[in-house]
Amino acid sequence: MRAALTALLLLATPALAEPPLTAEDFEALTQGRTMTWAEFGQVYGVEHYLPDRRVRWTVLGEDCKLGHWYPQGQMICFKYEDDPDPDCWTITENGTSLFARFAGTADDSTPVVVTETTEPLACFGPEVGA
Repeated sequence: MRAALTALLLLATPALAEPPLTAEDFEALTQGRTMTWAEFGQVYGVEHYLPDRRVRWTVLGEDCKLGHWYPQGQMICFKYEDDPDPDCWTITENGTSLFARFAGTADDSTPVVVTETTEPLACFGPEVGA
């Protein structure tokens, strides 16, 4: 009975109960890959992770933005070329997915799910063309 209760408690634990990823772990899991960011089951953005902690990001249907990421305490922060303020996330790993919670978000909120995709990053805008 006690084992069943323990298993039930483990299954009920929020996705971010795992310890936050270190910068080195995050880099090992993302560098050279393209990852989707989804909230409530809907993908809203795609990011390609380049060497030297650089990134190319797009909100679906919008222009791509270049930026970089860096560790800040236990968070991973993203700074993009068109935004003076960084976006910082606590990121954990659970199985084949990463879970991200934006800085300042309640611990019991639903996290953003970050998963690898085989689809190429689609960039729109003036820098794309013949």
